[in-house]
Amino acid sequence: MAISQIELNQQLKTAGVGINASELHGFLSGLICGGIKDQSWQPLLYQLTHDNHAYPTALLAQVSELYQQISVELANVKSFAFELGLTGNESVFARADSLSEWANHFLLGLGLAQPHLEQEKGEIGEAVQDLHEICQLGYDEDDDEEEMNEALEEIIEYVRTIVALFYIRFNQTSNTVKPMLH
Repeated sequence: MAISQIELNQQLKTAGVGINASELHGFLSGLICGGIKDQSWQPLLYQLTHDNHAYPTALLAQVSELYQQISVELANVKSFAFELGLTGNESVFARADSLSEWANHFLLGLGLAQPHLEQEKGEIGEAVQDLHEICQLGYDEDDDEEEMNEALEEIIEYVRTIVALFYIRFNQTSNTVKPMLH
């Protein structure tokens, strides 16, 4: 059974890991969308979130399960059941903050997997720029919560679409036959 965001946040905090569950989900999603399919995600995770120290065994098992869950959700492009692992469901403001954190760590993971990401043009380049703007998502505490909630839902759906775009772009296996050199 998958661990809840609240439990995962507590385990990350207890282990002294410097990210929350939403940031972790974004980071892992970025690595997967960027095409990392082997175990190289673990050293990257340790390096960027825990000063190159391995996670405690129980936490690593939970994170590995989350990694597999994200991989399965992203791979099933037809039903696209992928959901952003956002925390802060108690208020629209907390969800907006969580989305910004998720997008920031998604870009970090994606950038590690695709080091030349900033050179991308067209749809991919525009999507990267849009995610940078989402990372800067701001609001005033006196904003209308209902309007903000509607806007936030639209942004979340747009981010899900961007995620699918990146996954398809960087995870397609080439079906072209390579010429043989004699």
